[in-house]
Amino acid sequence: MNKKVIFLIPTLSMGGGERVVSDLSLGLPDSIEKIIVLFKNEVFYPYKGKMISLDMSLSNGFLFKIYYFLKGFFLFKKIVRKENPDYIITFGFPSDLMGILTSPSKTLVGAHSLWSKSHGGIIEKSIIKLLFNKSKKVICVSKTVAEDLTSNFGIKKEKIKIIYNPVNVEKIREQADFPIEPEYGEIFKNPVIITMGRLSIEKNYESLIKSFKEIKNEIKTAKLVILGAGENKEFLEQLIKELGFEDSVYLLGRQDNPFRFLAKAKVFVLASLREGLPCSILEAMACGIPIISTDCKSGPREILAPETDINYQTKDIEYAEFGILPPIDSLPDSEKKLAEAVINVLTDKKLSNNLIEKSKQRAKDFNIKNIIKEWKFLENNATI
Repeated sequence: MNKKVIFLIPTLSMGGGERVVSDLSLGLPDSIEKIIVLFKNEVFYPYKGKMISLDMSLSNGFLFKIYYFLKGFFLFKKIVRKENPDYIITFGFPSDLMGILTSPSKTLVGAHSLWSKSHGGIIEKSIIKLLFNKSKKVICVSKTVAEDLTSNFGIKKEKIKIIYNPVNVEKIREQADFPIEPEYGEIFKNPVIITMGRLSIEKNYESLIKSFKEIKNEIKTAKLVILGAGENKEFLEQLIKELGFEDSVYLLGRQDNPFRFLAKAKVFVLASLREGLPCSILEAMACGIPIISTDCKSGPREILAPETDINYQTKDIEYAEFGILPPIDSLPDSEKKLAEAVINVLTDKKLSNNLIEKSKQRAKDFNIKNIIKEWKFLENNATI
Protein backbone atom coordinates (compact mmCIF):
# COMPACT_ATOMS: atom_id res chain seq x y z
CA MET A 1 0.00 0.00 0.00
CA ASN A 2 1.31 3.45 -0.95
CA LYS A 3 2.31 5.85 1.81
CA LYS A 4 1.00 9.38 2.13
CA VAL A 5 2.92 12.37 3.49
CA ILE A 6 1.70 15.89 4.24
CA PHE A 7 4.25 18.70 4.21
CA LEU A 8 2.98 21.67 6.26
CA ILE A 9 4.76 24.99 5.69
CA PRO A 10 3.67 28.67 5.59
CA THR A 11 4.66 29.26 1.94
CA LEU A 12 6.83 27.76 -0.78
CA SER A 13 8.24 31.12 -1.78
CA MET A 14 11.77 31.41 -0.36
CA GLY A 15 14.09 30.01 2.29
CA GLY A 16 15.93 26.85 3.28
CA GLY A 17 12.90 24.96 4.60
CA GLU A 18 10.99 25.78 1.44
CA ARG A 19 13.85 24.49 -0.69
CA VAL A 20 13.90 21.25 1.32
CA VAL A 21 10.16 20.72 0.78
CA SER A 22 10.67 21.31 -2.93
CA ASP A 23 13.58 18.85 -3.13
CA LEU A 24 11.83 16.17 -1.06
CA SER A 25 8.61 16.39 -3.06
CA LEU A 26 10.61 16.00 -6.27
CA GLY A 27 13.09 13.44 -4.94
CA LEU A 28 10.95 11.02 -2.93
CA PRO A 29 9.69 7.99 -4.90
CA ASP A 30 6.29 8.03 -6.60
CA SER A 31 5.17 5.29 -4.23
CA ILE A 32 4.78 8.08 -1.66
CA GLU A 33 1.81 10.37 -2.23
CA LYS A 34 2.81 13.97 -1.44
CA ILE A 35 0.46 16.68 -0.26
CA ILE A 36 1.85 20.18 0.37
CA VAL A 37 -0.32 22.30 2.67
CA LEU A 38 0.51 26.02 2.72
CA PHE A 39 -0.71 28.74 5.03
CA LYS A 40 -0.77 31.07 2.03
CA ASN A 41 -0.63 30.27 -1.67
CA GLU A 42 2.80 31.76 -2.42
CA VAL A 43 4.88 29.42 -4.57
CA PHE A 44 8.35 30.03 -6.00
CA TYR A 45 10.07 26.64 -5.88
CA PRO A 46 9.04 23.71 -8.10
CA TYR A 47 7.22 20.83 -6.45
CA LYS A 48 5.53 17.51 -7.11
CA GLY A 49 2.25 16.45 -5.54
CA LYS A 50 -1.07 17.99 -4.55
CA MET A 51 -1.09 21.57 -3.28
CA ILE A 52 -3.62 22.84 -0.72
CA SER A 53 -3.70 26.39 0.67
CA LEU A 54 -5.29 27.25 4.02
CA ASP A 55 -5.53 30.89 2.81
CA MET A 56 -4.27 32.22 6.12
CA SER A 57 -3.06 35.78 6.55
CA LEU A 58 0.59 36.07 7.56
CA SER A 59 -0.17 39.28 9.50
CA ASN A 60 2.23 40.37 12.23
CA GLY A 61 -0.53 41.58 14.56
CA PHE A 62 -0.72 39.41 17.71
CA LEU A 63 -4.52 39.05 17.78
CA PHE A 64 -4.65 38.43 14.04
CA LYS A 65 -1.98 35.75 14.42
CA ILE A 66 -4.06 33.96 17.04
CA TYR A 67 -7.26 34.24 14.97
CA TYR A 68 -5.69 32.96 11.75
CA PHE A 69 -3.82 30.23 13.59
CA LEU A 70 -7.05 28.89 15.08
CA LYS A 71 -8.82 29.20 11.73
CA GLY A 72 -5.98 27.39 9.94
CA PHE A 73 -5.76 24.77 12.68
CA PHE A 74 -9.38 23.68 12.26
CA LEU A 75 -9.04 23.68 8.47
CA PHE A 76 -5.90 21.57 8.74
CA LYS A 77 -7.62 19.10 11.08
CA LYS A 78 -10.27 18.56 8.40
CA ILE A 79 -7.57 17.95 5.77
CA VAL A 80 -5.80 15.41 7.99
CA ARG A 81 -9.08 13.66 8.77
CA LYS A 82 -9.89 13.44 5.04
CA GLU A 83 -6.42 12.49 3.75
CA ASN A 84 -5.37 10.25 6.68
CA PRO A 85 -1.60 10.63 6.04
CA ASP A 86 1.05 8.31 7.40
CA TYR A 87 3.27 11.27 8.30
CA ILE A 88 2.98 15.04 8.73
CA ILE A 89 6.27 16.88 8.23
CA THR A 90 6.20 20.44 9.58
CA PHE A 91 8.39 23.48 8.90
CA GLY A 92 8.25 26.56 11.12
CA PHE A 93 6.93 27.06 14.66
CA PRO A 94 3.22 27.66 13.82
CA SER A 95 3.30 24.63 11.50
CA ASP A 96 4.97 22.53 14.19
CA LEU A 97 2.27 23.42 16.71
CA MET A 98 -0.48 22.74 14.21
CA GLY A 99 0.94 19.31 13.38
CA ILE A 100 1.50 18.26 16.99
CA LEU A 101 -1.93 19.46 18.15
CA THR A 102 -3.58 17.70 15.22
CA SER A 103 -1.77 14.35 15.27
CA PRO A 104 1.35 14.12 17.46
CA SER A 105 2.00 10.44 16.68
CA LYS A 106 2.33 11.24 12.97
CA THR A 107 4.16 14.57 13.17
CA LEU A 108 7.83 14.96 12.26
CA VAL A 109 8.89 18.41 13.40
CA GLY A 110 11.50 20.05 11.19
CA ALA A 111 14.11 22.00 13.20
CA HIS A 112 15.94 24.21 10.71
CA SER A 113 17.51 26.79 13.01
CA LEU A 114 18.82 27.38 16.51
CA TRP A 115 15.59 27.64 18.45
CA SER A 116 17.34 29.19 21.45
CA LYS A 117 17.97 32.24 19.21
CA SER A 118 14.51 32.44 17.61
CA HIS A 119 12.23 30.88 20.25
CA GLY A 120 13.87 32.01 23.46
CA GLY A 121 10.78 33.70 24.94
CA ILE A 122 9.19 32.24 28.07
CA ILE A 123 5.90 31.31 26.36
CA GLU A 124 7.47 29.70 23.30
CA LYS A 125 10.05 27.88 25.40
CA SER A 126 7.34 26.51 27.69
CA ILE A 127 5.24 25.34 24.73
CA ILE A 128 8.21 23.56 23.16
CA LYS A 129 9.14 21.82 26.41
CA LEU A 130 5.52 20.79 27.01
CA LEU A 131 4.49 19.64 23.53
CA PHE A 132 7.40 18.78 21.30
CA ASN A 133 8.40 15.58 23.07
CA LYS A 134 4.93 14.33 22.12
CA SER A 135 5.80 14.44 18.41
CA LYS A 136 6.88 11.29 16.60
CA LYS A 137 10.30 12.75 15.89
CA VAL A 138 12.16 16.05 15.62
CA ILE A 139 14.23 16.16 12.41
CA CYS A 140 17.27 18.42 12.92
CA VAL A 141 19.32 19.79 10.03
CA SER A 142 22.58 19.82 11.98
CA LYS A 143 24.26 18.38 15.05
CA THR A 144 24.38 21.83 16.64
CA VAL A 145 20.63 22.31 16.18
CA ALA A 146 20.08 18.91 17.82
CA GLU A 147 22.33 19.80 20.76
CA ASP A 148 20.53 23.12 21.18
CA LEU A 149 17.18 21.32 21.50
CA THR A 150 18.34 18.81 24.08
CA SER A 151 20.27 21.29 26.25
CA ASN A 152 17.94 24.31 26.07
CA PHE A 153 14.49 22.79 25.56
CA GLY A 154 14.68 19.37 27.16
CA ILE A 155 13.89 17.49 23.96
CA LYS A 156 14.71 13.83 24.54
CA LYS A 157 17.66 12.52 22.54
CA GLU A 158 15.63 9.53 21.37
CA LYS A 159 13.15 11.96 19.81
CA ILE A 160 15.83 13.49 17.59
CA LYS A 161 17.04 12.44 14.16
CA ILE A 162 19.63 14.42 12.21
CA ILE A 163 19.11 14.67 8.46
CA TYR A 164 21.15 17.23 6.55
CA ASN A 165 19.52 19.44 3.92
CA PRO A 166 19.82 17.94 0.42
CA VAL A 167 20.91 19.58 -2.82
CA ASN A 168 20.20 18.32 -6.31
CA VAL A 169 23.79 18.52 -7.57
CA GLU A 170 23.11 17.32 -11.12
CA LYS A 171 20.20 19.72 -11.66
CA ILE A 172 22.13 22.65 -10.19
CA ARG A 173 25.08 22.00 -12.49
CA GLU A 174 22.79 21.85 -15.50
CA GLN A 175 21.20 25.18 -14.57
CA ALA A 176 24.61 26.68 -13.80
CA ASP A 177 25.51 26.41 -17.49
CA PHE A 178 22.70 28.74 -18.54
CA PRO A 179 23.84 32.17 -19.79
CA ILE A 180 23.11 35.41 -17.96
CA GLU A 181 21.64 38.54 -19.49
CA PRO A 182 24.12 40.94 -21.20
CA GLU A 183 23.43 43.66 -18.61
CA TYR A 184 24.62 41.29 -15.88
CA GLY A 185 27.39 39.91 -18.03
CA GLU A 186 29.22 43.23 -17.80
CA ILE A 187 29.37 42.84 -14.02
CA PHE A 188 30.82 39.34 -14.26
CA LYS A 189 33.67 40.45 -16.49
CA ASN A 190 35.20 41.52 -13.17
CA PRO A 191 36.13 39.45 -10.09
CA VAL A 192 32.73 38.89 -8.47
CA ILE A 193 32.08 38.07 -4.82
CA ILE A 194 28.59 36.63 -4.54
CA THR A 195 26.14 35.83 -1.78
CA MET A 196 22.55 34.66 -1.69
CA GLY A 197 19.65 34.62 0.75
CA ARG A 198 16.82 36.59 2.26
CA LEU A 199 17.59 40.28 2.77
CA SER A 200 17.19 40.12 6.55
CA ILE A 201 19.20 41.27 9.57
CA GLU A 202 20.46 37.80 10.51
CA LYS A 203 22.12 37.42 7.10
CA ASN A 204 24.42 40.30 8.12
CA TYR A 205 24.73 41.86 4.67
CA GLU A 206 25.57 45.16 6.35
CA SER A 207 28.91 43.79 7.58
CA LEU A 208 29.62 42.17 4.22
CA ILE A 209 29.06 45.46 2.38
CA LYS A 210 31.22 47.35 4.90
CA SER A 211 34.00 44.78 4.55
CA PHE A 212 33.84 45.27 0.79
CA LYS A 213 35.57 48.66 1.27
CA GLU A 214 38.80 46.88 2.26
CA ILE A 215 38.43 44.44 -0.61
CA LYS A 216 38.10 47.33 -3.09
CA ASN A 217 41.26 48.92 -1.70
CA GLU A 218 43.21 45.81 -2.76
CA ILE A 219 41.24 44.72 -5.84
CA LYS A 220 39.92 47.80 -7.61
CA THR A 221 37.78 45.92 -10.14
CA ALA A 222 36.01 43.69 -7.58
CA LYS A 223 32.23 43.57 -7.56
CA LEU A 224 29.78 42.31 -4.94
CA VAL A 225 26.54 40.65 -6.06
CA ILE A 226 23.72 39.90 -3.62
CA LEU A 227 20.88 37.62 -4.75
CA GLY A 228 17.64 37.61 -2.79
CA ALA A 229 14.66 39.66 -1.64
CA GLY A 230 13.46 40.72 1.77
CA GLU A 231 12.51 43.36 4.29
CA ASN A 232 16.02 44.86 4.62
CA LYS A 233 16.31 45.92 0.98
CA GLU A 234 15.77 49.68 1.46
CA PHE A 235 18.30 49.83 4.30
CA LEU A 236 20.92 48.04 2.18
CA GLU A 237 20.25 50.29 -0.81
CA GLN A 238 20.82 53.33 1.42
CA LEU A 239 24.02 51.84 2.85
CA ILE A 240 25.35 51.14 -0.66
CA LYS A 241 24.62 54.75 -1.60
CA GLU A 242 26.26 56.16 1.54
CA LEU A 243 29.44 54.15 0.90
CA GLY A 244 29.53 55.15 -2.78
CA PHE A 245 29.22 51.59 -4.01
CA GLU A 246 26.44 52.11 -6.57
CA ASP A 247 28.75 50.87 -9.34
CA SER A 248 30.28 48.05 -7.32
CA VAL A 249 27.58 46.41 -5.17
CA TYR A 250 24.50 45.01 -6.88
CA LEU A 251 21.23 43.80 -5.38
CA LEU A 252 19.94 41.59 -8.17
CA GLY A 253 16.83 40.34 -6.37
CA ARG A 254 15.48 36.83 -6.30
CA GLN A 255 16.36 34.90 -9.44
CA ASP A 256 14.54 31.91 -10.94
CA ASN A 257 17.94 30.39 -11.68
CA PRO A 258 20.53 31.77 -9.25
CA PHE A 259 23.02 29.02 -10.13
CA ARG A 260 24.01 30.65 -13.44
CA PHE A 261 25.19 33.64 -11.39
CA LEU A 262 26.89 31.57 -8.70
CA ALA A 263 28.91 29.57 -11.23
CA LYS A 264 30.31 32.72 -12.81
CA ALA A 265 31.51 34.28 -9.55
CA LYS A 266 35.01 33.92 -8.07
CA VAL A 267 33.97 33.27 -4.47
CA PHE A 268 30.80 32.75 -2.42
CA VAL A 269 30.59 34.52 0.94
CA LEU A 270 28.10 33.90 3.75
CA ALA A 271 28.29 36.58 6.45
CA SER A 272 25.37 35.35 8.59
CA LEU A 273 24.98 35.91 12.32
CA ARG A 274 23.13 32.60 12.66
CA GLU A 275 21.96 29.72 10.48
CA GLY A 276 20.59 26.18 10.71
CA LEU A 277 22.31 24.40 7.85
CA PRO A 278 22.61 26.98 5.05
CA CYS A 279 21.38 25.62 1.72
CA SER A 280 23.08 28.54 -0.04
CA ILE A 281 26.54 27.18 0.87
CA LEU A 282 25.61 23.74 -0.43
CA GLU A 283 24.20 25.17 -3.67
CA ALA A 284 27.30 27.31 -4.21
CA MET A 285 29.47 24.23 -3.63
CA ALA A 286 27.46 22.35 -6.25
CA CYS A 287 28.27 25.22 -8.64
CA GLY A 288 31.98 24.65 -7.96
CA ILE A 289 33.14 27.91 -6.40
CA PRO A 290 35.24 28.60 -3.27
CA ILE A 291 33.32 29.08 -0.02
CA ILE A 292 33.92 31.59 2.76
CA SER A 293 31.50 31.63 5.68
CA THR A 294 31.45 33.26 9.07
CA ASP A 295 31.82 30.66 11.82
CA CYS A 296 28.28 31.29 13.04
CA LYS A 297 26.01 28.85 14.84
CA SER A 298 25.14 26.58 13.19
CA GLY A 299 25.89 24.69 10.02
CA PRO A 300 28.90 26.34 8.32
CA ARG A 301 31.42 24.54 10.57
CA GLU A 302 29.68 21.18 10.05
CA ILE A 303 29.86 21.70 6.28
CA LEU A 304 33.32 23.21 5.93
CA ALA A 305 35.18 21.62 8.87
CA PRO A 306 33.29 18.37 9.59
CA GLU A 307 36.09 16.78 11.63
CA THR A 308 36.24 19.62 14.16
CA ASP A 309 34.30 20.21 17.40
CA ILE A 310 30.86 21.66 16.52
CA ASN A 311 30.98 23.90 19.61
CA TYR A 312 34.31 25.50 18.72
CA GLN A 313 34.26 29.01 17.26
CA THR A 314 37.38 30.44 15.67
CA LYS A 315 38.92 33.76 16.74
CA ASP A 316 40.95 34.09 13.56
CA ILE A 317 40.65 33.07 9.90
CA GLU A 318 40.44 29.28 9.80
CA TYR A 319 41.45 27.57 6.57
CA ALA A 320 39.28 24.50 6.99
CA GLU A 321 39.09 21.32 4.96
CA PHE A 322 36.33 22.47 2.58
CA GLY A 323 36.34 26.25 2.89
CA ILE A 324 37.34 29.27 4.94
CA LEU A 325 35.81 30.24 8.29
CA PRO A 326 36.44 33.82 9.47
CA PRO A 327 35.33 34.76 13.03
CA ILE A 328 31.88 36.22 13.67
CA ASP A 329 31.87 37.64 17.20
CA SER A 330 34.47 40.41 17.18
CA LEU A 331 33.07 43.33 15.16
CA PRO A 332 34.54 45.42 13.55
CA ASP A 333 37.65 43.21 13.54
CA SER A 334 35.62 40.34 12.10
CA GLU A 335 34.77 42.52 9.08
CA LYS A 336 38.50 42.96 8.45
CA LYS A 337 39.05 39.21 8.79
CA LEU A 338 36.21 38.55 6.33
CA ALA A 339 37.74 40.99 3.84
CA GLU A 340 41.19 39.42 4.30
CA ALA A 341 39.82 35.95 3.56
CA VAL A 342 38.13 37.19 0.37
CA ILE A 343 41.27 39.00 -0.78
CA ASN A 344 43.33 35.85 -0.21
CA VAL A 345 41.00 33.77 -2.39
CA LEU A 346 40.91 36.38 -5.16
CA THR A 347 44.68 36.82 -5.25
CA ASP A 348 45.93 33.28 -4.55
CA LYS A 349 45.21 31.10 -7.59
CA LYS A 350 46.45 27.92 -5.90
CA LEU A 351 44.18 28.49 -2.89
CA SER A 352 41.23 29.28 -5.14
CA ASN A 353 41.70 26.18 -7.32
CA ASN A 354 42.03 23.95 -4.26
CA LEU A 355 38.78 25.33 -2.79
CA ILE A 356 36.99 24.83 -6.10
CA GLU A 357 37.85 21.14 -6.04
CA LYS A 358 36.96 20.87 -2.36
CA SER A 359 33.54 22.45 -3.01
CA LYS A 360 32.76 19.96 -5.77
CA GLN A 361 33.89 17.09 -3.54
CA ARG A 362 31.88 18.18 -0.49
CA ALA A 363 28.70 18.90 -2.47
CA LYS A 364 28.46 15.18 -3.27
CA ASP A 365 27.97 14.37 0.43
CA PHE A 366 24.76 16.42 0.41
CA ASN A 367 23.51 15.26 -2.97
CA ILE A 368 19.83 14.43 -2.78
CA LYS A 369 20.61 10.93 -4.06
CA ASN A 370 22.45 10.32 -0.80
CA ILE A 371 20.31 12.36 1.61
CA ILE A 372 17.04 10.88 0.30
CA LYS A 373 18.14 7.51 1.71
CA GLU A 374 17.79 9.03 5.19
CA TRP A 375 14.08 9.50 4.44
CA LYS A 376 13.61 5.85 3.41
CA PHE A 377 11.48 5.23 6.52
CA LEU A 378 8.66 7.27 4.91
CA GLU A 379 8.30 4.52 2.33
CA ASN A 380 8.69 1.34 4.34
CA ASN A 381 7.64 2.11 7.93
CA ALA A 382 11.15 1.41 9.18
CA THR A 383 12.15 2.63 12.62
CA ILE A 384 13.10 6.28 12.47
